[in-house]
Amino acid sequence: LETVAYLCCCLAEPTLGESVVVVGLGLLGQITVQLLKANGCRVFGVDLDPTKVALALELGADAAALSGEGIKRAVLDWSRGRGADAVLITAATPSNQPVEFAGEVSRLKGRVVAVGMVGLDVPRNLYFKRELSLMVSMSYGPGRYDPEYEERGHDYPFAYVRWTENRNIEAFLDLVA
Repeated sequence: LETVAYLCCCLAEPTLGESVVVVGLGLLGQITVQLLKANGCRVFGVDLDPTKVALALELGADAAALSGEGIKRAVLDWSRGRGADAVLITAATPSNQPVEFAGEVSRLKGRVVAVGMVGLDVPRNLYFKRELSLMVSMSYGPGRYDPEYEERGHDYPFAYVRWTENRNIEAFLDLVA
């Protein structure tokens, strides 16, 4: 899971000081919150479970709240009225609600990364009007599901593929150390 969270963060391309919302605060979401904080981001966590919201706050989230009525206003207020620079969806639900929510709390030209197993019926008009980027994350990163890479050990050239499955775990372990 740590490399999935790492790849999710890399795909969002967060920069120092950006405001990022993490939707879904299970194990993957909790690791994602901590990686974003280590990257210098402001982080707001969202979940349905109050214990997961409390844990995210304990582990470094700047703010966190229960999903439901008032959550969009809370994110907007927290982002100083601008909306989130990026929304990372680490939730697991067949519902399309996390994708809709991500679009509603993103700033103009914001980024949405879906790593969790969520419904992907993208509300085109909402994403169009805000010109949002949506990326669906592959687990672990380049190399995953490639027999040449995974089974035969043929690495991708560093100059062309900076972040592979192995390089993601290497960087994650460096951060943990």
